[in-house]
Amino acid sequence: MSRFKRGFSHVDPGIFVVLAICLLALWPFISRPSLPLETDAELHIFRLAELSRLIRAGELFPRWAPNFYYGYGYPIFNYYAPLTYYLGLGIDFMPVLGPVQAVKALFILGLAGAGIGMYSYVRELWGRPAGLVSAAAYIYAPYVLFVDPHARGDLAESFSFALFPLALWAMDRLRRRPSSWNWLISITLVSAVVLSHNLMAMVFTTLLAGWVIWQMIIGGIRSPFDHRSNLASWILQFRLLNSLILGVGVAAFFWLALVLEQDAVNLSSLVGKGGHFDFRNHFLTVRELFSLPQRIDWGASEPNFLLSGGLVQLLLGGIGILAVAVGWARRRSQGWYFVFASAGLVLMILPVSTFFWEILPLIQFLQFPWRLLGPLAAVLAVLNGIGTDVVVQRVAPRVKFLVPAIAVGLIMISSLALIQVPPWPEDFGATTAARVLQEELSGRWLGTTSTADFVPARVDIMPKAKGAMKEAILNNQPIDRVNWATLPEDTDVITEYLSPLHFRYHVSGNNDFLLRLFLFDFPGWRGTVDGQAVKTEVGRPEGFLVVPVPAGEHEVEVEFGQTPARTLAVGISGISLFLALLIAWFWYRNPPELAENYDETGIGNEKMNHVLWSLICISLAVFLLNAVIIERAGWLHQMSTGAQAIPASFDVDAKFGDQIALIGYDSAERTVHPGDQVEITAYWKALQPLDINYQVFVHLKDAEDNLVAQSDKLNPGDFPTKRWPIDKYVRDEHQLLLPADLPPGEYQLSLGLWVVEDGWRLPLLDNSGAQIRDNFILSPPLIVE
Repeated sequence: MSRFKRGFSHVDPGIFVVLAICLLALWPFISRPSLPLETDAELHIFRLAELSRLIRAGELFPRWAPNFYYGYGYPIFNYYAPLTYYLGLGIDFMPVLGPVQAVKALFILGLAGAGIGMYSYVRELWGRPAGLVSAAAYIYAPYVLFVDPHARGDLAESFSFALFPLALWAMDRLRRRPSSWNWLISITLVSAVVLSHNLMAMVFTTLLAGWVIWQMIIGGIRSPFDHRSNLASWILQFRLLNSLILGVGVAAFFWLALVLEQDAVNLSSLVGKGGHFDFRNHFLTVRELFSLPQRIDWGASEPNFLLSGGLVQLLLGGIGILAVAVGWARRRSQGWYFVFASAGLVLMILPVSTFFWEILPLIQFLQFPWRLLGPLAAVLAVLNGIGTDVVVQRVAPRVKFLVPAIAVGLIMISSLALIQVPPWPEDFGATTAARVLQEELSGRWLGTTSTADFVPARVDIMPKAKGAMKEAILNNQPIDRVNWATLPEDTDVITEYLSPLHFRYHVSGNNDFLLRLFLFDFPGWRGTVDGQAVKTEVGRPEGFLVVPVPAGEHEVEVEFGQTPARTLAVGISGISLFLALLIAWFWYRNPPELAENYDETGIGNEKMNHVLWSLICISLAVFLLNAVIIERAGWLHQMSTGAQAIPASFDVDAKFGDQIALIGYDSAERTVHPGDQVEITAYWKALQPLDINYQVFVHLKDAEDNLVAQSDKLNPGDFPTKRWPIDKYVRDEHQLLLPADLPPGEYQLSLGLWVVEDGWRLPLLDNSGAQIRDNFILSPPLIVE
């Protein structure tokens, strides 16, 4: 027991305060069962379930998901960062638990880890009070608190927000106290950052690289040189750069394979000018960046929210910037990096950075400039801590403990509206392959991606689901991928399933023939006939795998395996890991004699208990205020019911057939100019469960009824109508780009619904049920000057 007490005494009490601060942020996940059905969280659940099935079947690192995309297979694990799924397996494999509980646990760990990581880094440079305020500023930044985990449900990106400050903390410890342990932790966490989320890995690795370069510029890395150059001293001198390179190298088995095989899939759907993924459509204004959270409407199928940097965080960060700029801040040279980083990130979020988005390589794959709100929250959190430390050092000793309490209280209170997350169903439902197929058939996504991101490049036409394969998946039976309709007469095929990614076919026939399989061809699939490798072919236009088979009786095997690119990537990971362990072993045998210790309180130990208890009290007070009063009274959320959309500027009741009603719309612009972008938002509501996926159009016509601009969507609100609930409205945003040579005059906006496959429109009905027209005309008309 005494040993336990001694070990427990070494735990920083500030960690428990961070967890108390986190409690309010974690409450929506803790207080409710299951997870939402209509966010990306469901995609991560299905991916984890698929990986779990493959791991249990002996495929330790599958790059292929055989049950996705109607059973044709999908290379999701070759292109999407795998870390969160493998971490989730540790929970999924536990008795009683499953993929839903695993994903929820990772959301919780991600938020808590973000706070602990940020606190740990800032505490060691600017003291505990600063670290605790930084933790709160980071956790309650709108993008970290609400947008990623709840509105988007992006598990991988959300989890990356925990790994970045942890990696920064580890690398800073390596800078100040080089040891084999700090070396390995640093490399592990850098590698984890790279494996957490494809896009955030690029951003956070760039920020870490910039931080390393900054340490070299300011002389933040103590030199062991005694005028004798040798390999050991070189490794120690450049330990930060080496740890960063080796950390990225350890993760090469994933990212390098992705880069080398990027042409094997159709990544063009992820970027494009003029579409939803055009970065030009997703900049923020300065006003939006500084906005306070708005109340969320629980009557919406998907909550509308403001993308913001967090007003309180930006203001407190401004104090930190001022403190660094005028020389008030301790460790000012360290603070300058975060000043420059915050300025750069703000610049890249605003439209003024369009030029850089157009010329910088790979950045367009970020798609949304507002995505940088997450990294901005991290650097702002550090500046919040610096600002807090400056104030603490300058106020009277008796009130020092109140400074972090007031800062944390303001941050948490300003975020209360974002804690009012719309309720979700108590039961997520099955996570089987049959459930995945049902979701794909509903039209919302395919292969757990909404834009066919990773469809093999050899697929010219997207094939529809095959009846026999559908039945097999829905009935939990092995998938028969043989295209029987193309087999010659007197040809027999018997299928043997060796593993989810390895099939054996016993064939016999009187003639040479092509064994066509309902399986997407992709690098890694290889075929053998009687143990001899054969060159497979591609069945166009669907891109299915084809194996040439000679006449007679043969044993044909089809297996998914390595490629030269993957072998190279794995080899580089192995070399990087070996070098990391070798240097760790050397340092273990020959410990570096460098240490740089800082005062970790910044306030004096005699006052620290006051700080910790005041923060615990303010955190629990705000938590109870929300749980006991605000949530029950419903003060901080809206609730549209019936034929009502509270956020709509114009209320209407326009019924299209007996299917869908337009219950409101927004049209802010009244007077515009040629070349402007006109924004229209429609609020739709299903009148009954729908069995057709309708398309939507918005038309702008002149006085002679000529079409001059339009916006069309395959799914209104990017939500297939078959999946629309009947108790919530769907918010549908449109942007119309006016022609640069559009003549001045009065123009009319209209919208409607139609079926693209058959070319017919839903009729607009009057109160008696008679058809008026096939579109709804918005008022007032648009004036072009």
